[in-house]
Amino acid sequence: MKRLIYFLAMVLVAVTVISCSKTQGLLYSDIARVQLNDTTTVSSTFVYKAPTITRDTVYIQVNTIGEMSNVDRAVKFVQVSNKADLFPAVSGQHFVPFDDPSLKNLMVIKANTVKAKIPVVLLRDASLKTNTYRLRFQLAANDQFALGEVQSRGTSILFSDRLERFYSWRFDNGTAPAFYTLGKYSTRKHQFMIDVLHEQIDEAWYQTAVTIGALQNYNNVLKTALANFNNDPVNIASGKTPLRETDELGSLPITFP
Repeated sequence: MKRLIYFLAMVLVAVTVISCSKTQGLLYSDIARVQLNDTTTVSSTFVYKAPTITRDTVYIQVNTIGEMSNVDRAVKFVQVSNKADLFPAVSGQHFVPFDDPSLKNLMVIKANTVKAKIPVVLLRDASLKTNTYRLRFQLAANDQFALGEVQSRGTSILFSDRLERFYSWRFDNGTAPAFYTLGKYSTRKHQFMIDVLHEQIDEAWYQTAVTIGALQNYNNVLKTALANFNNDPVNIASGKTPLRETDELGSLPITFP
């Protein structure tokens, strides 16, 4: 009898779990919804671009939940604020407003598709030379889409007209793959790499180096160049050695793994 009661209890639990799962699924299939494919902060810079280039575009992938449509459907972004941001981007000064008429036909999920790269147009304002600005934004519901998962609705872009971290070097730990080969990031290290390799050191450079298996070779070249710099009698006499991350007192010397 006890075994029968135990068996029936387990069946009841299983039915309840399945029922709840189905109910949860219905929440995201009852109506068309949108959410971001990736909410990781994106970095961008104008520093490599010719002075005549005054705009740059960052594309944010948006995914839909629910059935496809045979017509184009508009996607809506809105800027959000955070008091922690020292330099929040200003609409019209640092980026083209999301409701600008010129973007209307671009901020859409095309007919018979389930995702799209939505453009965010950055503006090369003079203030980007001295500060790095953050544009925080998120999806907003409209008459064509409700919203998907809460944690997949918003992201931000950090941008300037100075050297910035690229995506694969976005953190100083193992979650950023470039960290294993390049080590801790600093703007001075980044500039040193450009000076030594005579290349545009960005995400495209990194991905190419990975593809052709050249990362370790680059690492060896950089370590040799750094050693030569630090052992140069002229640099030693002028107090430039060892090359450090910044000019601040106590700043750590630059190293490569």
